[in-house]
Amino acid sequence: MEQSKINRWVEVSFQRDLVHGDKNVEVPIGQQHRHRVTFSVRVNVHHADREIEYFALRKFCMELWSGDTHQVGDASLEAIAESMLGQLVAEYPNRNWELRVLEDAENGAVIQYADAA
Repeated sequence: MEQSKINRWVEVSFQRDLVHGDKNVEVPIGQQHRHRVTFSVRVNVHHADREIEYFALRKFCMELWSGDTHQVGDASLEAIAESMLGQLVAEYPNRNWELRVLEDAENGAVIQYADAA
């Protein structure tokens, strides 16, 4: 098997409660409400020997959203993912990323970023 043909990724996930709403939008969707949000983060690695340690990546991600409940105003899931992506790219540069942010494990956003060396 040709090792150069293998695409390798590591993935971590965690959950947080996010409270959001937009006072400029008619009810009911504009009212502040809570969702249990699942974050899933995938990043490419170049070999199969723990190039990025799962636990370290998960800890870093969770520290970006420390605590249990977060007020995010009228931020969309896409905007939340992009904000998180910026911090991940700074910590782990020259990688490909895929972030999923799902409300209540039902609906959500997926963003991808390609910057692998």
